[in-house]
Amino acid sequence: MESSSIPLVEDRPVVAFFLGAYLYTWVVSAPAVFMEPSWSAAILVYVGSFGPPISAAVVTWLRGDDVRAWARQITRWRVGWKWWAVAAGLPIAAAVGITLVLVVVRGPVDLGQAFPSPILFAVIFLFALLLSGGLNEEPGWRGFAQPHLNERYGAVPASLLIGVVWAGWHAPYFVIPVTPHSSFPLVNTLGWVGGILTLSILLGWLYNNTGSVLLVMVLHAMANTADVVIPLAADQIVIDGIIDESAVGVVTVVHLAVYVFIVFAVIAVYGRERLTDGEMPDATDAGARP
Repeated sequence: MESSSIPLVEDRPVVAFFLGAYLYTWVVSAPAVFMEPSWSAAILVYVGSFGPPISAAVVTWLRGDDVRAWARQITRWRVGWKWWAVAAGLPIAAAVGITLVLVVVRGPVDLGQAFPSPILFAVIFLFALLLSGGLNEEPGWRGFAQPHLNERYGAVPASLLIGVVWAGWHAPYFVIPVTPHSSFPLVNTLGWVGGILTLSILLGWLYNNTGSVLLVMVLHAMANTADVVIPLAADQIVIDGIIDESAVGVVTVVHLAVYVFIVFAVIAVYGRERLTDGEMPDATDAGARP
């Protein structure tokens, strides 16, 4: 296929991708804003959440780039055991660290709680991998935007830019009753934004070292799952049916602080310009014409 005759797509592919991701997700999910929580509303939200990979595929195709090369990143699994350990283990290590800090600051934790069953953990992880942050997002954010922006801005600025756009993409979820975002207290929302930015840097770091969208899907899904092992004391967070925002604030601040610490450690070792000791992926790794 020849290159696109659409100036925006040809000259500013990342902008076109961002706009396409927003347009698809916001339009498809929009009816759920006016619906009570139901399976119908949830289906609209999850179908709409595939805006990033759909937009990435369409922009790649319209530009006459190699859609297969872009898509192959999703199945790239031969990246070395170290990076698999990072993708699967880093969020668990972070959850342990968050728990320890909460104990030290006397936050709302109950170490006497039983851990969630492995089956429940696996179900939550698989759901996140396919429908809640993995396959429905990462082929776009990291598989398309990251390599296109790496060389222009450097790895950390590119990751932060993606994080800002990624956070904004979620905006409808804060007014759709069926989503958990719609019931976030203010302090939780602010912490969530900070968490998006820190996670975006970690996902960019993993992608830049592996070129694997599959690995960043695993890390993203694990980050969304690992919090279930933090033994939060529900009776200290919800008192007489009312959320104690100070308790939520303690958890939010500790959670963000641990991830910020991890991010600074990664940047100290790998550098803000590249986030890797090897070759940093560029647009050609996502199928773009040389």
